[in-house]
Amino acid sequence: MEPDAAHAVTSTGTTRRTAIRGVMAAGLAAGLGVRPSPARAVETTGAAEAAADGWQGFAARVRDEFTAMGLAGAAVAVVSGDRVLLTLPLGVRDIESRAPVTPSTRFLVASTTKSMTSLLAATYVDRRQLAWDQRAVDAWPGFRAPTDRLTRSLRVRDLFGMATGIDEPPALSGLHEGDPTAPALLRSLVTLPVVAPPDTSYHYNNTVYSVGGYLPLLASGVTGDALTGTFADEMRGRVYGPTGMAGARIADDPRGLVTDFMRGYVPDLTGANRPLAYGPVGSYAPAGGTLASLDDMAAYVRLQLRRGVSVDGRRVVSARNLAECWKPHIPVPVSPEFDPDVTASGYGMGWIHNRFRDGTSLIWHNGGIDGFTSYIGFLPEHDLGLVVLNAMNPTPTGPYFYLYVLNLLLSERFGLNEGVPAKAHAAYLAALDDLRALGRRTAPTDPGATAPYLGYYEGGYRLARDGRDLNLHLGPRTLPLGILPDGSYVVTSGLLVENKVLLTRDVDDTPRIELVGLETVRRTVGLETPRG
Repeated sequence: MEPDAAHAVTSTGTTRRTAIRGVMAAGLAAGLGVRPSPARAVETTGAAEAAADGWQGFAARVRDEFTAMGLAGAAVAVVSGDRVLLTLPLGVRDIESRAPVTPSTRFLVASTTKSMTSLLAATYVDRRQLAWDQRAVDAWPGFRAPTDRLTRSLRVRDLFGMATGIDEPPALSGLHEGDPTAPALLRSLVTLPVVAPPDTSYHYNNTVYSVGGYLPLLASGVTGDALTGTFADEMRGRVYGPTGMAGARIADDPRGLVTDFMRGYVPDLTGANRPLAYGPVGSYAPAGGTLASLDDMAAYVRLQLRRGVSVDGRRVVSARNLAECWKPHIPVPVSPEFDPDVTASGYGMGWIHNRFRDGTSLIWHNGGIDGFTSYIGFLPEHDLGLVVLNAMNPTPTGPYFYLYVLNLLLSERFGLNEGVPAKAHAAYLAALDDLRALGRRTAPTDPGATAPYLGYYEGGYRLARDGRDLNLHLGPRTLPLGILPDGSYVVTSGLLVENKVLLTRDVDDTPRIELVGLETVRRTVGLETPRG
């Protein structure tokens, strides 16, 4: 669940924005050739009118890029406040079944949920049940931050603003988000490191954001054990339903909930798309737990352009408190390569606000979770919004598709970030080449050499032989391992594809696993060495 400016060193020796900490405005995208579905203009925009507006040409270029990147399934929408200008479902929702993506196909939209969570808080502010500048501890006396000073000073808005100075370990909300209950998550806040004074630097933090998402409920007297269910109910009752997001819900696995849903994918070290298990979100739902369709997300972006009024004319949130969420609070780094015309960027409350050289504003957020990368953004001065949903893992390639689509729109319509679509495509090719080059250096693991390390490890990890394959398991996730010439290991597919892994021993000879750049865990229980 992203974005963040943190980097991790991969096994290729280069720096990449990881799936754990996300991507700022640089990215990646990969795949398998799939025949895309045709574009469909909807609502008041007929085919002839869409062609006159240029959206059919735009759709054709997006469709071509989807095919060139070999993605499995994606969906794109362009909207204004009063209508949907273009709906573009692409590819298939499952490579095996070949069932086509539709505008109703549900995707996991990950951290784009953050703006929905701040919208939920804004409805409480509208009703005077909460105030943005109210101290968190006054709203809920049980609130505790890592220091007494932060406990006394942090306001409601600070919990949504990524500028508390509180950091979190890179694996905490990226690999273990399914572990804590909501009460445990609230308690964990006090254990997080403080790395800067408040309001001095940007530190993306899913734990702090989730606490902020639960705060309105806690202030209303909801008990800890009821938080996750009540939060889902409140999102449905105050956000999804009123906004026109009829198919949206809090969920991390769509199976058994809906029938039209997307499977997530990741390229392995040959570049071929592999299906991924759905990653757990659990009590981190306020930071990234929405399951939604293209139609749902288009309605949500239209609500922003309509200043808090839904597509059916209902006032969901006041224009004032909605706009408060857009206001940049702390500067966010931008990429000179992918944002050449951005002159300022800052984090608001669940939104990032970019300002371009011509004064145009782009208010946006991205998201990433196992097998999925998403993007929503809108340009209020131009009454134009964009949704890009992509069933591709955030690393090493997922964001490149939305970067292409976004910058195609910016360059064609407004002359901004010209040349960036070509850069996004070239960066995608380079990322895929790096992946394949790493694959050529990777060999199968030696059962004899790895047998002493098999077993159960701290943090819920299990290292096991599944047939001839060496796999690192964590909950529903499987991280297959190969070996590199220097004796280190590398993840060959899955959420952390390309990530380097070391099998070593601690000072007391206990086996340990280091996921480089993420965390190190010790073995707790060994496995009997297989015979033969």
